[in-house]
Amino acid sequence: MLSEDYARARREAVRHPALVDPLTGLANRLCFDLVYNYFFEAGDRGMTFTVMLLSGGPVDEISDARIKSIGEVVASTTRTADLASHVAEGHYVVLLVGTNLPGSRIVADRIEMALDREDLGPASFGVAAFASHPKDSTALLEAAENALLAAESAGGGVEFG
Repeated sequence: MLSEDYARARREAVRHPALVDPLTGLANRLCFDLVYNYFFEAGDRGMTFTVMLLSGGPVDEISDARIKSIGEVVASTTRTADLASHVAEGHYVVLLVGTNLPGSRIVADRIEMALDREDLGPASFGVAAFASHPKDSTALLEAAENALLAAESAGGGVEFG
């Protein structure tokens, strides 16, 4: 009985409107920030994770329909154990639990192929893995963001930070 109550409460919590992006149904920026800070602290205790940023294109060229479609692809191609979030207009972040850089490349390729199948155009990915004793949580996100900017400059694809 207790496990059923816990499972129901968990489902309700992760779907709480304060934590969900209404357009994509993915986690929102608040949810990402809360979980990311927890992951970063857990990384010091041996938990492996990778941050993957995804850009669906220039903000001035991305429609709500495209944002929603990309969100659906991200949701359908990532594991439920990972946290997929829509954090800004056409920008997504996925926290890949227990995943190293080679594993994150596989995930990025899977998303990229699904986007191609849906004819959603090119995407850019910036990836950075938690390494022991990074300066702070901001430094890891900056590494992923710099990699994303390099991918965008190259016209799409995956770059590592």
